[in-house]
Amino acid sequence: MNKKYLIATACNEKYENFLLNHWFRSLRENVRLDQIDILVIDYGLSKSIVEELEGYGVILKKAENTNGLINNTRFIEISEFLRTHPEYEQVIVADSGDIIFQADFSEVFQVSHDKVKAVVEEVSPAIGIIINEKNITNYKEMNQVLSNKKLINVGFVVYPSKVFIEITSEMVKYSKDLYIWGIDTVFPNYYAYKHGFYQLHPKYNFIPTTTRKKYKVRNGKFYLVESGKVELIPVVHNAGRHKLFRAILNFGYGEGYNIPRPLTIFALRTFYQFLSLFKSKK
Repeated sequence: MNKKYLIATACNEKYENFLLNHWFRSLRENVRLDQIDILVIDYGLSKSIVEELEGYGVILKKAENTNGLINNTRFIEISEFLRTHPEYEQVIVADSGDIIFQADFSEVFQVSHDKVKAVVEEVSPAIGIIINEKNITNYKEMNQVLSNKKLINVGFVVYPSKVFIEITSEMVKYSKDLYIWGIDTVFPNYYAYKHGFYQLHPKYNFIPTTTRKKYKVRNGKFYLVESGKVELIPVVHNAGRHKLFRAILNFGYGEGYNIPRPLTIFALRTFYQFLSLFKSKK
């Protein structure tokens, strides 16, 4: 029986050990995959990693679009795959080098089938800060739509497959340079705010740096503390463009990993709030 859903990511040799031993292992051990296939876009993975993933039934697609940042060109690769595999109704596009899965998230497929579903960062600079007129041809319209909007984090987003293909087409059409950081963030945000989206609970893309939720780390596991209840967080995302900006040291899946950096978290939250204030007064 064909599976209806897909989770897709992209990776190169630099992050392949994390992909296999943390991202994929945590996904396989904690998520119901009876209706979900796994796609990895291969940007130079070693032969042993490819063979091991394929042994578990992971679909590997060798990247052909390499003129740009992986974060951007992965959209083209995943879109091409979906065009030739219409059996997938929805697709999760997730980062591969800074996310672990601690509990099942498959219920996200069951709501608002026709909308983008994603987490809005609670403490974040306005999305308009990363829109640059030099890099995007439809800058005026995009800036108008996204002005003073909070950032939808694209590290874990659920898309209707047809919508993802449409977003990718817009990205290719209106981007002047796919080597620019942030293109993969701007276009999904633009589409979601223009057409409407379903806002997921932060536990489905939990970012320690930008959350206002109370949480704790015990024996390498992240727990959400909310309304008197303590629960495992399904999707934990140690987001940050550079290692310096990541909230968790030794991030990974299992006991012995995950050391919070409270000073870094405080500094980044303060910085993001300053940027938002600065943007709103311009």
